[in-house]
Amino acid sequence: MISFSDANNREKMLNLDKNSLNATLSIQKNLNRQLLTFMKTYMGNVEINMNSNLDSKFFYYINTTVTMLSKSNYNIKQLQDLLITLNTLSENMKTHNYDNSINIEIENYNNQFSEALNSIYENTSSIEKFIHEISIINIPELLKEYSNEIAEEQIIKSDNSTISSDELNSSFIENTLIISDLQGKIILPYTIEKIKNILQNDKHNNYKSISDVIEKLYTKPIKYYKFSAIARFREAYNLMIKKEHTTKFKALCLASELFTNYNLHPAIITACESLDQLDIYLACLEDNTLDEFRFFDIKYEILPVMVTEQ
Repeated sequence: MISFSDANNREKMLNLDKNSLNATLSIQKNLNRQLLTFMKTYMGNVEINMNSNLDSKFFYYINTTVTMLSKSNYNIKQLQDLLITLNTLSENMKTHNYDNSINIEIENYNNQFSEALNSIYENTSSIEKFIHEISIINIPELLKEYSNEIAEEQIIKSDNSTISSDELNSSFIENTLIISDLQGKIILPYTIEKIKNILQNDKHNNYKSISDVIEKLYTKPIKYYKFSAIARFREAYNLMIKKEHTTKFKALCLASELFTNYNLHPAIITACESLDQLDIYLACLEDNTLDEFRFFDIKYEILPVMVTEQ
């Protein structure tokens, strides 16, 4: 904080605050990296089953990590905002060192500093306790325990949400997200009109045909979404950054929120053109009214079920 009474040393106090905040920011980024590293290690070798017991110890660590990442991101954002305020104050003091307006700016900064630091220290205490907790757990043993808990169930899709191999291979299916377990690929929604525009504007001859555009721009291997929770985090972050052009902080907030939404296939996030589309889908999903979602269809090509003759 900066003292009002010692005007001669304000610049020195300002620099001390800058150094202190930068050091604290460095610590917060290190804690953030430790949480992300744990998540990557923890989630990198396991497939999330949506029928799993969400109250298990396995999901406790997932959910708590997401909570702690949210606290960590909040801390980083608050410290960055304080540094921005300090830099502005520093510039203004060079030309208005003794103006009353500077005293007002200092007061505003001190208030911002006090409010932010209380929350930052409280969050940091929780984060450090959790990092200590995860540093002593046996991750391989916990993952093995989770794997033993998973009950394999065949997810039965309704007739109007499935697609046959013949239909998939014989026609262009517009405005439809296709999730094909059988062919190991996902085809994102497209329109023939948009595909034709891409071909017409293809100055470098990157594409030879409509099928070629679909294959190169709208098709992803199903293994791209293998680890569902991580894929949801990644696709939500990309949606906010690349399509909504928001800040990284807002992108991380949505990504953290959707990380544990086990009923949401990550390819649906990829297929959404905007946050509004995704919000509407999530509302329909929650209300069990997916037939009211009109932006694109969702079709599944599922593996055939072997039936034993009696």
